[in-house]
Amino acid sequence: MTMDGRVTALWRYPVSSLGGERLQACIVGATGLAGDRDWGLAARDSGETAFPESKRRWRPAPQIRARSAEDGLHLDFPDGSSLPAEAAGEALAAHFGFPVALRPHAADAEQTATTGPLKPRYERHPIHLVTTASLAALRAILPDSAIDERRFRPNLLVDLPGAEGFAETGWIGRAMTVGGVRLRIAEPCVRCAFTTIAQGDLPLDPAVLMAITKRNATHFGVLCIVEVPGEIRVGDPARVLG
Repeated sequence: MTMDGRVTALWRYPVSSLGGERLQACIVGATGLAGDRDWGLAARDSGETAFPESKRRWRPAPQIRARSAEDGLHLDFPDGSSLPAEAAGEALAAHFGFPVALRPHAADAEQTATTGPLKPRYERHPIHLVTTASLAALRAILPDSAIDERRFRPNLLVDLPGAEGFAETGWIGRAMTVGGVRLRIAEPCVRCAFTTIAQGDLPLDPAVLMAITKRNATHFGVLCIVEVPGEIRVGDPARVLG
């Protein structure tokens, strides 16, 4: 049985762990959205990669928003300031309380190195998709919590009027067309404490992860393989194939 809907939001995260940018359109290749998670954060002294979900000193990371501009990567700070990434060293140190470096990701990087590329934080399929049905299901479970797509950091938010509950968890193995792109839904997205930490105006809320764990075995959203690259735009048709 097919299901039809549309793309309601498109997100890219130029720097892992930082807040992302909402797009109207993006090219999608075999490795995901162009420019998604190209960079990472690390401590200058030890080379430790940022882990906001498990290390308290990295918890302020998603309060900074990373966005792409014509002149390169920019970082927007909670105080309203915006700086080119290459000029943001002092502001990053002030935000975290210790010196921080932006470093590119590379699959063959040495994790312990204090210079050069970083290994990607996750070995995962490149497209993270969440449905509005899952958000609605979680809001019904947690009516007093601020349930917002930003907590879950999807690339694609899709509205399929026929979907109910944590619908996408049941689509593993199925194909999906989104705009000019064909995806294969590969596995559920296993959630961690990142879903609970403060992001922008979203407060710290441990109940979010507890509810996902209890009601859907820690799964929220799905991870997808790109079978046919192309372009995706907000408002594009989305179809889950039978």
